[in-house]
Order: sequence, then structure tokens, then C-alpha cells
Amino acid sequence: MKRYVLILFFFLFAINSKAQIYLNMGAVDTSVVEVKQALVFYNSYFAAFKHRKLPEMSAYWSAEELQQRKVPDQLMYGINDYPLYGLGYTPTILYVRPGPKYIQIKTQFGYVDSLKNISTICITNHYVAFDQFKKPYFISALKINSASWKMKKVRNITFYYPAYHTFNTIRADSLCFQIAKLEKDWSLKPIQVRYYFADTNEELIKLRGFDYNILMGNRDKPSGMSDIRDNQVFCGGLGENYFHEVAHLYLNPLYPNSPLQEGLVVTMAGSMGHPLNWHLKRVNEYLQHHPEADLNKLDDFWYTDTYTNPGGAINAMICSMVFKKEGLTGLKRLMQYTTLKEIFEKELHVPDGHWNTYLRKNIQEQAAL
Repeated sequence: MKRYVLILFFFLFAINSKAQIYLNMGAVDTSVVEVKQALVFYNSYFAAFKHRKLPEMSAYWSAEELQQRKVPDQLMYGINDYPLYGLGYTPTILYVRPGPKYIQIKTQFGYVDSLKNISTICITNHYVAFDQFKKPYFISALKINSASWKMKKVRNITFYYPAYHTFNTIRADSLCFQIAKLEKDWSLKPIQVRYYFADTNEELIKLRGFDYNILMGNRDKPSGMSDIRDNQVFCGGLGENYFHEVAHLYLNPLYPNSPLQEGLVVTMAGSMGHPLNWHLKRVNEYLQHHPEADLNKLDDFWYTDTYTNPGGAINAMICSMVFKKEGLTGLKRLMQYTTLKEIFEKELHVPDGHWNTYLRKNIQEQAAL
């Protein structure tokens, strides 16, 4: 027993000292050869990430999965637009479970603050299999977890949904009608979209391979995520008609450097199942009770409650004001700017230091409509 513990200690030290992936002591049986190989493979994957620069995916993923997606790892961008493994979080492998088809590796990502409090960012599941030559490769959690889901294609949208759901053709047709109008108005060609949806966003987060991430919790509300790299969306709470996330796939690539990307989509497609005016009423109510909120620092005004995105609503208000005056011509010009400062100076004619007064006045007026 002591010899086994000693061997385990040195193996853990070798893994941990190489790329700072820590193993939960006692939860990993490294006497299994495949487990050792899977851990070395897993460790090398993390070590290959350099901030936003990705490793060569073909070294870690099967040709089949790479044919389906440019980024087969659905955990990588499951929280924000930065690769999870390149953000400096400390990964701790909680346990490794060998199975007949693959080895499951469960990992916690987090950090310790100056007071030694532990904050958990997420808990992930990775799956390592071996080919006929005993070479390891990853299987995406999405592929494993969606095996029992149903699929239906309508126009250019392939819907994926849980077995408990009865497909609503009326809502799917409504989504496709809005997409067709967007394509016509903006002179765009149809995009083949994978559309994953469920009753709650947490189901979709787990579908992608998370046991937990910081986007979970709070009250259920319509919410989703778009992935322009692989033209797919994950939509919780609005069934077959979450137009907002699909609109991102069409409009974000047109203006990759605009600070108003979210605002444009909210203008065209609403947010969380509600139109722009609904969100402006909530933002206005918040501002009435919080005179200390400084909209001169608009980038810092990103949270009021769990039901709205105040920054997105304000950016959408700016888009909406220009759209009402000049239509799509003005909106397309507006989206060419790359900073909010330029937009306020050249489009709204509001100098620095006066944003707060200008925005509060317009939010109050728009909310009253």
C-alpha cells in the first residue's frame, strides 16, 4: 500500500509540476495504464494553449468531429469568447472514471483570491478514447450527451431538442420567416444553422459538458449563446423561436469590430424574449433609483438584474434612434465605427463627460413610449 501511494505521489507530482493541472488525491487510480495515458494526453492539451491561440486541433480530435466543427471542444467557449484553458484558472482533476468506450475526466477550474477564498468558475467533463493503434483522442461531450436527442430540419435550420419535447412547427416556421426577412433586408445568403434548444439554459450548459459554470443559477429565464465559428446556437426557454441568437450568426460577422454588435441584434430581434422597449423600462427604473450610476463609463454599466443586459439595451437604443431617422442606411454606417467615443462624437454629437446626462434623458423618453 505504501509503495502504491509513493508511486501515485510521484506520478501526481510529475503531472502537476508540468502544467499546473492538479489531481484530487485518492480519486484517481493511476495503476490503470489507459488512465495514465489519458492524463498525459489531457495535460498536453492544456499545455498547448497560449492565451487566445489554440493548439492544432487535429492532434487531439478525430477527423470526424473536425469535419463537423472547426472547434469540436464545446467547453472551450462555453462561458465567454476567450478559450477557457488559456485564462490562467487553476484546473483540478476531481476524478477519472474508466469505461468501456472512453475515460471520463472531471475537472474543476477556479482561482484563490488574496484572502484564500476559493472561487469556482466551472466543472467540466472531458472524454478520452483510444483508436485501434492505442492513440488517444477526445470525444466531445456534446456528441455523447445529445445521442438521445431528436432532430428536425426546417429551411436552413437543423433543430436538436430533448426527447421530452414535442416539436412546434408553428414556432419553427415563425423563426424561419424572421430569418428570411433578415436575409432580404441585409442582402445576405442563408446560413446552415445548428439550433440546440431545451426548456432551460442549464440543460444546454450540461449538454455541452459542464456540471457547473458561472452562467448557471438564479431564476430560469430565456437565455442563449451563439457560436459564429461553427454557426450554431444554444437557446433555452423560447423553444423553436429564439431569433436573437440566430441573428448574431448573420450580423456579427458583418461588423466584427463594432462595439454595438449586441445593440444591433437587440434592435432587430429583441432580447430574452422581450422587445427593446421592455428592457429600457427596466433600465430606466434602475437609473431612477440609482443616481450614482455613471453612464459616462458605459462599459462599467453591465448589470442591473438577471432579466436584462443594460449595456446591450442602451447600445440598442442608439441603434434604434439612428434606424428610425435613416433606416438601414444609417444603421449600416453606424456599425462601421469601432469605438463608442467615435459614435458619441460623430453620430450623436455628444462630447466626453456628457454621456450620462444625454443617455439618462433619452432612456427616460424612450421608456415612456
